[in-house]
Amino acid sequence: MRAAEVWLHIAVPVLLVALLARAVWAAVAIEACARWLLGSSARMPTRPEPVPWLVVLLPMLREQAIAADAVAAFTGLDYPGGHASVVVITTEREDSAREAHRDRLAGLAAQSMLRPEQLRGLFPSARCREVADEVNAVPSARRLAALTELFDAEPTTAEVITSLASNRPTGGLPLVHLHQPDVGGRKAGQLNFALDRLQQVLGPLGWREDEHAHDTFTVVYDADAVPDVRTLEAFGAAARAHRDRTGNTPALIQQQRLPLLARRPFPAGPIGLLLTGEWVYQLRRSLGIELARVRLHRFLTGSRLPEWVRICLRPMVYAVGCGMAVHLPAVRALGGFPEPMEDLGTGHRLSLVGADLTASAVAVLDEPYTEPTGLTNLHALAFTASARPDRHARAVAHLPATLSRPAKATLMVREWADEAAWLLGAPSIAAAVICSWWAGPAWTAVATAGILLHGPISTARLLALAPALHSAVTPPHSANLLPLMTPRHPATLIVTSPLQPFIRLAGPWRLIFQKATRRHRGFGKTER
Repeated sequence: MRAAEVWLHIAVPVLLVALLARAVWAAVAIEACARWLLGSSARMPTRPEPVPWLVVLLPMLREQAIAADAVAAFTGLDYPGGHASVVVITTEREDSAREAHRDRLAGLAAQSMLRPEQLRGLFPSARCREVADEVNAVPSARRLAALTELFDAEPTTAEVITSLASNRPTGGLPLVHLHQPDVGGRKAGQLNFALDRLQQVLGPLGWREDEHAHDTFTVVYDADAVPDVRTLEAFGAAARAHRDRTGNTPALIQQQRLPLLARRPFPAGPIGLLLTGEWVYQLRRSLGIELARVRLHRFLTGSRLPEWVRICLRPMVYAVGCGMAVHLPAVRALGGFPEPMEDLGTGHRLSLVGADLTASAVAVLDEPYTEPTGLTNLHALAFTASARPDRHARAVAHLPATLSRPAKATLMVREWADEAAWLLGAPSIAAAVICSWWAGPAWTAVATAGILLHGPISTARLLALAPALHSAVTPPHSANLLPLMTPRHPATLIVTSPLQPFIRLAGPWRLIFQKATRRHRGFGKTER
């Protein structure tokens, strides 16, 4: 059989069936998970007694612009006094980077038109456009002085948090500020710095690790997140419900992150349309992959299905570091939060030992990416963290596991298949769709159904669900009204939705090219 015949009569039908099957699964998963979130949060059980200990970890780097709002939101969460604390971890890396960036000021001031993206790393991302506009408004001869003045006047995140901690009003959860030395690393390093100081954080409340570790969770968030006021109570309720159902304390409770918070608008033009498409894809992934996998894992943990069926169905859970509650003994057993991504690494490693995982009944809102550089960096970093599940397996090989060797191997093979699909799936499916006419009318119909369901139909449904999901999150009384992210041109977004999978290719392929040419310099902060 010639290669053309193999492609048209074997490869194309297989790819088109895969497209339709994935589209059906995604549509069902999105609908089921959205309904579960909306229904569960409305009927969340009353506060369990006794409540677990919770320590909320907020690592911050160049978050001056939103630090005060973050502290107000998280210290305003409902939870019994004396059983929870909020920890902000700043890092000396920010100060070291400021000094290193000072030499860039003269070159930036000499630009005929300073662009916001050129100020990345010098100012918080939320301030870059404002600073660029202010500098561009002054005469050329005074631009260096104006930029230097703004640079020197910008407080560090540590200075902002120190001021907040010393001038906090009474009431609310206690706030602890930890400052990490400049020891390199990323978010995981800041989290592990706090883990080593839990006695300092919770000790004043009467906590002792030898007595209370079995009933303690570390809860990780991004600084730009806005939680539901019932967030901590929902974690306690989820832990109690899982123990009542299985007899085990869950190693991970995942609160669902919904990228619906519109602090900054998408830019205009084609770039804005691409970023808006990626926002819809993030929401699709949040419901149809991340939450769906946690719920499927939870179901399989307590099911009586044959082992071979559970092996085939068991997913690799993608933990998300914005609303991730990890049981303290579990994170201690893992040796702390892993680099380079504390969330994906934690989810992979707990999946590979067969740990108990469950989901929280309320969601947390955060911001989507509104500029392409941060988005590309995020995708490259996520690909790096996911591409080698064998490394995660070796990291937990010494730990007791409830999974058999075939089950672990199946998980790793499935993850490798997911990464291959990430790199090659969209162009392969596109080629199959283009060739479907020559494969036969039936396959043209399958291609059309798959594209419509996975693209326009799912996008329209997500846009319809977004307001209800957004309004289901009740912010703490200290938080301001939460603006809902809405697209400028929803009809255009729906029509162009089949292109959404291609947006996620830029980060991994750019990373592969940089490493092949030895130009990759590592990862910086993933700016939104």
